[in-house]
Amino acid sequence: MAEFPESGLVRKTFTIRQMDLPPDVKLTRRSMLRWFALSFGLISEKESRDTVLNVLDALFSFLLEKHRAPSTKEIQKFISEKFQKRVSEKLLRYHLNKMIELGLIVRKKNKYELNHAPEGERGNISESFSYWIKMPINNSIENISSVLEQLKQSYGK
Repeated sequence: MAEFPESGLVRKTFTIRQMDLPPDVKLTRRSMLRWFALSFGLISEKESRDTVLNVLDALFSFLLEKHRAPSTKEIQKFISEKFQKRVSEKLLRYHLNKMIELGLIVRKKNKYELNHAPEGERGNISESFSYWIKMPINNSIENISSVLEQLKQSYGK
């Protein structure tokens, strides 16, 4: 099967789900993690495994609570102690690399840290999310609208 020539123009793929946000989602950290992971495409609607939630919990605990960048070993230890579950380094790196690809975190010297917005406040995860994810998505939507407008004109002749 031949590729479309435009496929080389793809820089990043986001999965954003439009979801309701009932007040009870905000009652527990775990339900907020589940909601975030599902809405941001880190898990599927039928996902039953919770490894990514444990990884997110560990990562956010280090980055947002302890204000330090963890290594994979530290994340594994956190998950083992808090959830009494073992996560292989391969699976852990899979989930971390997915978040790196999306732009949420970066790896520096074998530690994972928040991908700070260039002009933003360090540790401000919502500012980082807006810069690395929301802005590119909004730009893509504007480009799609522009092409649709051009298509409308092209078909309207």
